[in-house]
Amino acid sequence: MEEKKKRSGIAVFFSTIYLLAAICLLVGIVGHCYPSVEQRLRTAFGGWADNPVQEAFYTLADGLAAGLPVGETVEASIEVLFPHAD
Repeated sequence: MEEKKKRSGIAVFFSTIYLLAAICLLVGIVGHCYPSVEQRLRTAFGGWADNPVQEAFYTLADGLAAGLPVGETVEASIEVLFPHAD
């Protein structure tokens, strides 16, 4: 019984490795043949460089690290997240 479980565990492990390799190859081929899809995948997985949420977080973290008051830092990060259209 235990040998059957061991074989089953090994089969699951190698199946998982095979599946991950197949996904990586598929993404590589799609990225090579369809560059626009590759860019969309990079954006989806890596995030946006100009992401307002990320910029607001960095503003908050930098302000707190610099020792600025919490209220001012939160206001500045909210301003980055939701800019006023004047």
